[in-house]
Amino acid sequence: MSNEVSSSDNVLDGASFLQRIIELNLSDPRNPERIVYPLYVIATVVLLARLSGYENSHEQVLFWKKHVKELQQLIYGLGDEVASEQTIRRVISIIDSNELVKFLTDYFVTHRDNSDKPIGSIALQDREIVAADGQNIRGTRQSKNGNDERKHGGYDVVSLYSSTYGLTLSQTIVDKKNHEAEAILCMLKKVILRNTILTWDSLNTRPGTVSAVVDVNADCVVGLKSNQSTLEEDVRTAFEFVDNGKYKHEVLSATRVLDEHGRIETKQIDILEMKHAVRTELRKKWADVHSVIRVRTVRHFKSSDVTLQDEDRYFISSIVPDGLDEKFAETMLDIILQRWGIEARHWVIDVVFRQDALPLRNKDYITNSTACTKLACNVLSYIRDNVPYYQGKPWSFKSLQIVAQDAEVGFMFLKAFFTQDMSQIENDERFIGLFYKQPEPTGNDVPDDLENNGFQSSIDDDTPLGKFARTRKKIKAKK
Repeated sequence: MSNEVSSSDNVLDGASFLQRIIELNLSDPRNPERIVYPLYVIATVVLLARLSGYENSHEQVLFWKKHVKELQQLIYGLGDEVASEQTIRRVISIIDSNELVKFLTDYFVTHRDNSDKPIGSIALQDREIVAADGQNIRGTRQSKNGNDERKHGGYDVVSLYSSTYGLTLSQTIVDKKNHEAEAILCMLKKVILRNTILTWDSLNTRPGTVSAVVDVNADCVVGLKSNQSTLEEDVRTAFEFVDNGKYKHEVLSATRVLDEHGRIETKQIDILEMKHAVRTELRKKWADVHSVIRVRTVRHFKSSDVTLQDEDRYFISSIVPDGLDEKFAETMLDIILQRWGIEARHWVIDVVFRQDALPLRNKDYITNSTACTKLACNVLSYIRDNVPYYQGKPWSFKSLQIVAQDAEVGFMFLKAFFTQDMSQIENDERFIGLFYKQPEPTGNDVPDDLENNGFQSSIDDDTPLGKFARTRKKIKAKK
């Protein structure tokens, strides 16, 4: 009995802690005399619902109704009434988006160890990699004028994602794909990026964005394609000289062979100094670029015994090539490959959190709703990274969403993330069997022992996550 009381006290302490940080970081623009549901109540329920896989305001109301008795024990002053969908949408829409994104950003800072260290004091292989990329929300696409054939392409969420820590730093909403560069410039002013290395695709490679990164005491390794045709032509020509044995200056190279997914993939990176590879007028235009890079990939498919022709990708970087570092080229290849972490995160947000399918229209609501999704994804990422793996594989996000459908567990996850302290979870009896002694789920499987641990009853059949869990159970029963 004493353990139960202690556990309850810990959860209540976590709930009050969450209430305090929401009140300190988010202001409520509503008339105080007309407020029925305080901002911290709405924000808390929305965060808990997003952690649990409840996607939109309709499902968040269902979550609230289902867990109202449980939430009353955790949220001070919560009554029996449940807010309507319209109320949740309106409150989320009127929150100051700058405050919410700052809230997302500030609580990430505690993860980062190198942002306050002197420039140049961190080894290249130890620097944090931050990827910038846009993600289109297809559900926001619409016709502009009734039956007009011209379509609105939908909003893009441009994010800064730490590939090193697996968490989203910040985000900005834009209404056109070619506005991503401006969004990146905007976020550079909001996030501490000192000592980091930024990466992005070739669409946003411009002299201004490269210079802006250098101005905030960071570096970049970014893609280069035909949108900068003159520079790309010079870079291609320089590497043709390398291939023909006519290049007279130093070339830093490394090769890596990957044998996985039924194919053997060989990647070779070659790095040249900008001052030897490009004409003078381009060096003046791209004054902050010091190296040009080519990554050549050859793939051999085992089943068909077919080898594809060379695939070359080109990059430029503000990092000065270091010929004295034997692993410089290999480290640069690691940096380039880490950029794809943001693509994997976008897949999770689209497939697991189903952001891509939400038919959103109001830009303020889109901004704040997607920020809540990123925050929920960050919380589950933190839990996922700090519980034991099973056979070298982590828990799936879907599995953690099912576990978080217990409101008390959701509070514990949130507190662990914001305090960066897993001790409460490690010492709680319900997690000892689930995370630390019993076999954990692998890949995208739902845990086999959810029913034994009391979480099976918390899965709502009305949600896509609930249908997923029931389908998995039926498949296993047939087998």
